[in-house]
Amino acid sequence: MSILSINHLRGLLFARKELKFMHIFRMILPAAVFMVFAARLDAQTGFDNPTRALYIFDLARYIDYGPGFADSSAFRIGVLLGDYELIDEMMKLARTRNRIQDKPVRIGGFKNLESLTHCQVLYVNKNAGFDLKKIKEKIAGKQTMLITEGYEFRESMINFIVVNGKPRFDINEEYVKNEGMSVPESLLLTAIKTKEDWENLYDQASKEIELQKETIRKQLETIEQQRLEIMKQKNLLDSLDRQITLKEKELSEKQKVLNTQMAMISRQQGEITVQRQTIAGQQREVQIQKDTLAAQKAKIDTQLALINSQLDKITEQEGRIKLQLETLEKQKLVLYFVLVALLLVGILAYYIFRAYKIKKEANIILEEKNRLISAQKDEIEKQRDIAAAQRDQIAYQKKHITDSIMYAKRIQAALIPSLELFSDRLEHFVLYKPLAIVSGDFYWVSSKDNMHVIIAADCTGHGVPGAFMSMLGVTLLNEIVNEKNILMPDQILNRMRDEVIKSLKQVADEESVKDGMDAAVCTIDFNNNTLWYAGANNPLYLIRGNELLHYRADKMPVAIHYKMQPFTLNKIDLQKGDAFYIFSDGYADQFGGPEQKKYMSGKLKETLIEIHSKPMLEQGEILDRIFEEWRGDNPQVDDVTLIGIRY
Repeated sequence: MSILSINHLRGLLFARKELKFMHIFRMILPAAVFMVFAARLDAQTGFDNPTRALYIFDLARYIDYGPGFADSSAFRIGVLLGDYELIDEMMKLARTRNRIQDKPVRIGGFKNLESLTHCQVLYVNKNAGFDLKKIKEKIAGKQTMLITEGYEFRESMINFIVVNGKPRFDINEEYVKNEGMSVPESLLLTAIKTKEDWENLYDQASKEIELQKETIRKQLETIEQQRLEIMKQKNLLDSLDRQITLKEKELSEKQKVLNTQMAMISRQQGEITVQRQTIAGQQREVQIQKDTLAAQKAKIDTQLALINSQLDKITEQEGRIKLQLETLEKQKLVLYFVLVALLLVGILAYYIFRAYKIKKEANIILEEKNRLISAQKDEIEKQRDIAAAQRDQIAYQKKHITDSIMYAKRIQAALIPSLELFSDRLEHFVLYKPLAIVSGDFYWVSSKDNMHVIIAADCTGHGVPGAFMSMLGVTLLNEIVNEKNILMPDQILNRMRDEVIKSLKQVADEESVKDGMDAAVCTIDFNNNTLWYAGANNPLYLIRGNELLHYRADKMPVAIHYKMQPFTLNKIDLQKGDAFYIFSDGYADQFGGPEQKKYMSGKLKETLIEIHSKPMLEQGEILDRIFEEWRGDNPQVDDVTLIGIRY
């Protein structure tokens, strides 16, 4: 069996295995799909989430939320989590029904009561497992319409129950009025009036659920039967696998035999070479014997002529004839020897011809192998030429991209304010180490009316995406601070967040762009010796004496976020010699050291306390050296920005 046929057989065996796995997949897929469908059916009881979202939106339109509603900037609908799919459906609906009572709609999901913020409508499903009493206490006095599903009669403001796949609801008008709200008469007319009606509907809904559960039970039994059939098929395929393994072992043994035969052919070629040398020596000996026979034949001819001439002297020379006869007997023996030698030469010629035939067959096999090797060589050279062309194309594209990024770097450098804008009254350093050619970190400085604004920001992403965000941030800061004269850090962050959301068209759903930035914003009031600070995820460290004070940032970015509260403003009374630091997370997140760990913020605090008394420029050099020594041979993991200022 040839190597080619063996490889072909192996390909057939692998294809057979793939068919086996496809067969199992086709058997399992229907069962899996059905199980998912059954689970969703049990959860929905005929009142699906798109319909549920429509009902909530329609109810919200007709409710009077009291006098405080006019001051709300948006109409917020909250969901205590239990069903993420309902939140997705409400977000989809909010894209088309984007206003309720002339206010923009905002959808929010809350994992627990602690994270719950004010909203006009709050939906809770009993299946989510929340304590309704605690929910009422949380929203008491906040004019929040509580819409529930599955609770007892008039236990909340509006409560759904599903019967025959259709929703019904009751309204606790007294509870609604006590919370300073009201519902229109049209809704009261369609609501369930008595507890008896509610209990009858509840019993009917429970029976429907039991029927659905019985249907699901029967379907699960069918799935179990299908599973058993799949196991039978799997056992059959395992048996086929074992047979295939045996065939592979047989092929392996045949491959070993083939290798042995190839080695035998190689040895035979060596033996043929030796035989060739032996035959050449024998041919030389035969030629010598031919020359000897020719000389003997000439001698015999001479002797025969002598006998004919001496026939008349036979009588007188009987003694001499007898002697000659003895000589002739010896010559006959020589002749017999010559005949035997000729026979041996014929036998030898036969073996030579046979060896020649074997060699010819071996040469044919070697020529076929050489042809295959040559074809493979041509294919390799072709692939090498293609790879070389691709390498040249990649090199060209890389140069083009690098040139573009270098141009972007020049633009980014032109937008970032010069370090000369730092006040002469402020000793400072700026440690700025981009990860790539362009950076997602940036710093910004401006001075207005004896007020000095300093910002360190970390944009989403590295390289080109981060650079685009940084250029957007610089542009917005020029507009907010330099053009609109907004100098307080919390107002700067609030306005930047609004502009980022507007510029990037961000909405509260999973598909929209969530890019933004983290930032630490400081404003120094030289007239009053005051430092104002606000942060979006980036803190501020202030060292006074040998004590480090940690001013924490708000845990939300300058972008759309589930938590959208105003940023916190911190007031710090400055003293002569105070040193404060703002930074991105790149320095603390760098891997290195003897154990290949992050540098961490705690170690950064210790380092700043150790060096804070040194001149600011020297501090910057020390921090740069420590960073490089810590990093070692590890790659830099993020953009690094660290600003130190002494008052």
